[in-house]
This record gives sequence, C-alpha cells and structure tokens, in this order.
Amino acid sequence: MLSDTKYLRSSIGLFSRIFVTFFFCYSSIAYGQAREQWRTDAGVKVIFIQSVGLPMVDISVDFFAGSAFDPQGKQGLARLTMQLLDKGTSHHDESAIAEQLAATGSQMGGNFDLDRSGVSLRSLSYDEPLAASISLLSKILADPIFPAEVLDREKEASIISLRERNTRPGSIAAKLMSESLFGEHPYRSTGLGTEQTIGSLTRDDLVAFHQRFYRASNAVVTIVGDLSVDQARGIAKSITDGLPRGVKEREQLLEIIATTKAEEFIIPHDSAQAHIRIGMVGFKRGDPDHLPLVLANQILGGGGMTSILYDELRERRGMTYGVGSYFSPLKDPGAFIVAFQTRKDQAWEALEVTLNILKEFIKNGPDAEQVERAKKYFVGAFALNVDSNGELLDYYSTINLYDLPLNYIDSFSSRVEAVTIDQIREAISRRMSMDKTVRVIVGPEKPSTKPNG
Repeated sequence: MLSDTKYLRSSIGLFSRIFVTFFFCYSSIAYGQAREQWRTDAGVKVIFIQSVGLPMVDISVDFFAGSAFDPQGKQGLARLTMQLLDKGTSHHDESAIAEQLAATGSQMGGNFDLDRSGVSLRSLSYDEPLAASISLLSKILADPIFPAEVLDREKEASIISLRERNTRPGSIAAKLMSESLFGEHPYRSTGLGTEQTIGSLTRDDLVAFHQRFYRASNAVVTIVGDLSVDQARGIAKSITDGLPRGVKEREQLLEIIATTKAEEFIIPHDSAQAHIRIGMVGFKRGDPDHLPLVLANQILGGGGMTSILYDELRERRGMTYGVGSYFSPLKDPGAFIVAFQTRKDQAWEALEVTLNILKEFIKNGPDAEQVERAKKYFVGAFALNVDSNGELLDYYSTINLYDLPLNYIDSFSSRVEAVTIDQIREAISRRMSMDKTVRVIVGPEKPSTKPNG
C-alpha cells in the first residue's frame, strides 16, 4: 500500500525536514554531475539531478491534490485516492503489482500532506528493471481502477484508525488547533476525514477526484539517479504522456484568512499529562521572511536543548521532558506551533511561563550571541555529506512543487550569514503577535478562581 507516513509526520516532522533538506541539498550540488529543468510536451515541469554514486534511480511524481483539496463533505477523499492508486489497474490487480515490484527489486511509496499527493519510486538504473518499473508507475498513475472491494477494506481500516486517533490527547489538540487557526480555509483539515465522510465515499468519488487532480498540468516530476539527461527525458515523457490533460491551470486554494484574535480552548481528558499547544498562522513557501523567521525559531524552540523554551521549561523549572516550536510553510501560510506536555497539576503554571517567554521574545527578539549560534548551526550543517538519493529527491521535489528556483539553495550559506539581528527582530514584530495566538490545553480542567478574603 502507498504509505502516507510523510503526511503524518507533519508538524514537528515537517519543520525538521526544512533544515535537513537545506544542508543535504547544498552538498548535493557537488554530488550530482548534471542538474536540469524542463517541461514535457504535456506541460509537466521536470527536475533531474544526476547522481552517479550508485546504480539507483529515485523518482517522485507529485500533484497539488493533498487533503486541502478534499471537496466539502468528502473529507478523507484525497488520502484514500492516493492510497488506492496501487491497488489495481486495468492490466494488474493488487497482487500482480506487488509481485512486479518484488521481481524488479523496486520500491514504491506515497507522498501526502495538505498540499500534495504523489507517488515515489526507487529502482535499479539497469535497463530491464528500470523499464519495467517505469511502465508500472505510469499505469498506476494514469489507469487506476480503484476496486470497490479494496475501497471497502481501506475505508473500514481508516475508520478504525480514526476512532483510535480521536482518543489520543495529542491528536485532539492538533486537530482543534488547526480548526481554530484556519477557520474555513482548507488547511483546517487533518486529511483523515470523519467516520461519516469516510463511510460515504464511493468508487465514483475516487475516479472523479483522480480525473480532476491527477492531470498533467497539476503535476511535477523529480528524478534523481544514475541516468543521462536523455534517459531522464525519456522517463519523464513515459510517466506523463498517459496522464489526463484537463485544464491547463493548477488547482488553487481559497485565500487564507488568519486568526485575528487570541483564543483559549480547554478539553478535559483522562490522560496522565496535559498536552499544550500554542499557535498562530506563520508564513508560506518562498516568503522573504523565511530565513529571519526560521533563525528566530531555532533560538526560541527549534534548537532542542539549546533553545530558550527548553532551557526555561525543562532545565530551570523541570516542567516538561521536552518542548519545541516550528513553522510549517506550505503553498499558503501554514502554522507556527509551540508544543509540549506537562503534569496536569502544573499545566496552567507551565502555560503562563510559556506565554510570558513568547511575549518577551516577540517584544525584544533574540540577542546577538543567540543569533550567531543559530547561524553557525545552519552553516555548519552544510559540512555534512549527502549519502542518500532519497534526501535529494525530497528536497528537489519540494523545489519543483512550489516553483522555487532550481539554484534556491546554492547561496544558502551566504544568505544565512547576511541575515542581521535587526532583520530577525523586525520579522518577528511584523509576523508574530500575542493578539493572534490560539491556546489549546487537553487534559486538566481549568482551576476555579477563588475570591480574595
């Protein structure tokens, strides 16, 4: 089954990938012999990175077809459509697809989040297994049949998983935070749907979603591996020629309306600990404030044991085993989140401490020493060597999907060095505000306030 684990590591995982991606792909410029970008006859944008270290090829085909594109009343449709792509074509049933992948030593996976749905393929670069794997990938993308019996099975599994997930305090907090931050914007979605929406989905729904979203003009292809440019062009053509054409424009989301007031939500739960999230709307991919804000976050809560939040909450007060903050940039502005767990009896004290830290940080920003440490972290990370085509693929598929320049990372080190403390403080003051902060506390009830005297 096409796994959507990439989506379910959203939040902190997404933020971590931003940094991992930055330094891995900076090194990749020397790692690859060729780096080219073009459009196929079908209008699909392609990025190819030649990597000659191993006889391997990694391919990602991504569409703007993530959970934010679920039709109203059909939440969970995008995820199920992606998951059932490899469950049968007009020439292969589920078992035949698995057998062919095993016979060629290939691996297939899924890419899924709020913005994207897609399929990734890893294959040997030798002619015979590669040709067979590319042929299979092309059929899965262009000709899925979405067998009704498999759909029923996956719907049942999804509902069981959803019921379990909805009992977990961390999941409850994350869901409520998204709904509160994004209002009616599609980013309020968890991508999982509800028991009612999942139960109502039909094969016709999947077919219609595929025809609308899995089309050439809504796709990007990223190829990394031991190929020539001509071979890569042939592979891209083979993959995309069979895709539905449809309209020429990419799918667009509704304009985001950010939360403009502070809100607090308290959900009593019998969990052993309180789960606390503080959030606001952040920035989008390609935002000019990206570097100042990620450097600011590294100092505030993204730097693990070196961050302000960790030092204050864990080291000085012992209120939590871990605390972190992260930005999740997407096609539209994503979320900024501070998240931690603490004992129920100290939840409100820990929340107050965290809010005061955040308030002080927004007001005054970091100091010069903190900025220099954060910059050294990013620049120093560039020294790491690339040892995985998969990391290259992850990076360049993001570049491809969001129309960022092919050389986006080339000057990353110098651009980090050029960020000033004033730029960081100014970005914080413009883009972060306590007046737009949502707080979610799952676990304890709020203690009653007793009158003095």
